[in-house]
Amino acid sequence: MHTFQQPSPSTASHQSFNNKIFRIIHPFHPYRNIEFKVESIKRLGYERRVLFYNAKGRRSSVPLDWTDMGTVDPFIVVSAGRALFRVEDLLSLVGLIEEINHANRK
Repeated sequence: MHTFQQPSPSTASHQSFNNKIFRIIHPFHPYRNIEFKVESIKRLGYERRVLFYNAKGRRSSVPLDWTDMGTVDPFIVVSAGRALFRVEDLLSLVGLIEEINHANRK
């Protein structure tokens, strides 16, 4: 597998990515662990996204942090696979369930 340093935000859109390969590492993405060629990295809104052509030949993008080029989440490093969920994600889920329950009571 080819790897390269994560580009800095100021140079990401100007850097050449010809023949650079990346993998999607997000655990629930359908293209997880499949290699793609980087077309470019762009800042869209508040996040950086990797643009590429998917298995069907369509232009696609995923958040940079969903790839092996993104920054490593400290939670993933520390938990080393022992914890499946972050506390903040579980708290968000509890809030969502409470909202749904509240809406159903009306």
